[in-house]
Amino acid sequence: MQFKIIAAHDLDKQQRQQIAELCFAAFDEDPWSQYTFMQTAVHIIGILDNTIVSHALWTDRIFTLKDDVIVKTAYIEYVTTDYKMRGKGLASQLLRYLTNLLSTLGYELAALQPEDEAFYEKLDWISWLGYLYIKQDVSTYLTDDYQIMLFPLTTKLKERLTYNLEEDTICADWREGELW
Repeated sequence: MQFKIIAAHDLDKQQRQQIAELCFAAFDEDPWSQYTFMQTAVHIIGILDNTIVSHALWTDRIFTLKDDVIVKTAYIEYVTTDYKMRGKGLASQLLRYLTNLLSTLGYELAALQPEDEAFYEKLDWISWLGYLYIKQDVSTYLTDDYQIMLFPLTTKLKERLTYNLEEDTICADWREGELW
């Protein structure tokens, strides 16, 4: 499988159509028409025989950890593989490639809201056990109905987050549509 990294605004019509079909099949939604922040997303696509068979995207977010530690985070969404190609390790390959790439781009952390925790655990993602907060304007809100998983991209962060405790916190800025 060949990988390509493409900013949302650089996708051609055929790529947009293939990604839309993958995302509609998996999530029943289009990854860039839903929310404004998707216009600045960066897509990673896995290609076989000139067809996009696997996909994910990321947007930039800043997470603030307990003790005001600020972490540059790649928030990953719309991870999917064509239904006919599932079970062949394509999404795993894509995510491994992506996390390696993100560390070279200066990100300290990758995060996502999982549909299938067991899948991500096999790839060494960590379930966050602490509290999640969203900051909007001058207010901060607890968002205890959400679950995220993390992939530390630095050794220092991996040591800190591997042993996260229930009293640890992550806070991110509010974004329209989807908090996490």
